[in-house]
Amino acid sequence: MKHSPSTVPTNTLGDFYYGSVALVTLLIALLGYILPQFLQQIELVLFALIILMIGVPHGATDHLLDQFSKGKKFTYRTFLLTYIVLGIIYTVLWYFLPQISLLLFIVISTYHFGQSQLLYLRMPQHHWLKIASYMLWGSYTLCCIILLNWGESWRILDELFPSLLAVVLPYLSLIPYLLGFLFLANIGLFVLFHAHGQMQKREFLGEVLNLVLIAGLAYFTPLLVGFAIYFGLWHSLISVRIEIQKLRTYRQSFSAVKFAKTALPLSLSTLVIFVVIFQLNTQFALFHSSYLLFFILISILTLPHVLYVQEFYTSTVHKQKQAVS
Repeated sequence: MKHSPSTVPTNTLGDFYYGSVALVTLLIALLGYILPQFLQQIELVLFALIILMIGVPHGATDHLLDQFSKGKKFTYRTFLLTYIVLGIIYTVLWYFLPQISLLLFIVISTYHFGQSQLLYLRMPQHHWLKIASYMLWGSYTLCCIILLNWGESWRILDELFPSLLAVVLPYLSLIPYLLGFLFLANIGLFVLFHAHGQMQKREFLGEVLNLVLIAGLAYFTPLLVGFAIYFGLWHSLISVRIEIQKLRTYRQSFSAVKFAKTALPLSLSTLVIFVVIFQLNTQFALFHSSYLLFFILISILTLPHVLYVQEFYTSTVHKQKQAVS
């Protein structure tokens, strides 16, 4: 199924939102170059604000996506039950197989990040090249953010998975080659898509610029700042933009304000649950690391979110027409 630009926004040079995100990213990277100490001082506050105000709300309307996908078959009870069951299963998996759980989280996050960025490509959603482009783009982004801030990443990963670092250490010298390969592989796919009319010239140039901007953001800013800017402005808001435009195909009055109001109850509920869980962890020392607890909680939310988004993005016209308001 092909998507029109009116349904799926593209990262096109000249687009106001895209230009604004690119400009903010450039300014943050320059700020990190000129005043690195300042960004280090506000790193945790900025990270928390963006995750709580943009990151969490962007997944707090998954019931709307499920309603859109299932139409009259949608029930809120089934939606919540599915979310809870998937969360419990993933929690159990984390307890018994933490490294497998980590790998699963990395894979689905990689795919999800690439999907929100390149969904507009003019080819069927399940085409293997489109899936490959999602994985390559997501891999490049995550590798830039993690590996170009290896000092900070090391401290967090060592606290989360000490045994994992012993496996990674011998290969640290290969980081430049890995990033170079991922950069060139993405460029190669973009050239292929442009040659076959699946990516316009301005989109091609925009995506090449994206690769440079993300590398610059990751290199010149602290780990949590770089991730927060990417996750908030690039991934979350781009996803919200796609969702709003697609939801408007059956409810034209649906707006960003309506989206925010709809997201507010579940966003606040999630925040309260997070606070309670962290308080319990402080009292009873359930997890040795707050980073690990946060990581697990985010991954538990991510798994069902990615599944609902996948169904929403690939939902058919028939289902769209059945969707209720």
